[in-house]
Amino acid sequence: MAAACLAVAVVLGVVLLARARSGETHGRRCADPGAVSMAGRAVVDSDLSQRKLRCADLERSTVEGFVREANLSGSNLHAAHLRSVSMENVDLSGADLTDAAARDTTLTGVELGRADLRRTAWQGSTFTDVGLRDAVLRDADLRRTEIRRSDLGGADARDADLTGAWLVDTDLRGIRLKGANLHDTTWVNVVCPDGTKSAADRHDDGCAGHLNF
Repeated sequence: MAAACLAVAVVLGVVLLARARSGETHGRRCADPGAVSMAGRAVVDSDLSQRKLRCADLERSTVEGFVREANLSGSNLHAAHLRSVSMENVDLSGADLTDAAARDTTLTGVELGRADLRRTAWQGSTFTDVGLRDAVLRDADLRRTEIRRSDLGGADARDADLTGAWLVDTDLRGIRLKGANLHDTTWVNVVCPDGTKSAADRHDDGCAGHLNF
């Protein structure tokens, strides 16, 4: 019995060492002994919709379809593939989506408050009524995104790329944008980082001079 346990320990050690040497990274999730693990799997919308999956492990999974009414708060979606996925009324507060590929996604009524979104690729995605308060968006790719009626208050978007993004009817109070690429960014009727309100005209200077770096 002792020999068998030792053999298992050796195998696990070799696997962990190989991963470390390959540079493979891992995300984090909240602690819940009963949390579901779907890491590295192909996950369809019915696996997630209308389910309470707090602290789930979806690291490096591929999510497809239209996910609705799911509780994924505190979950690990590190390096997950979410391309072209639609999400509606999904709770991802405090979740880890670092290095996730989420291009061309559609998020409606999604809660991402305090989520870790560093280096996430959101290019071409649409955010409507999305909560991003105190989320970390450092080095995120937000090119050509459309963000409407959303809350980014207190978010950390330093070094993010917002080239060609549209920000409409959105609260940006306290957001940190130092080093962010704001080329061709459009601001329409938003609350700027310093609390100033921009005009409702897309041809206005928007939040220029009110970025509160």
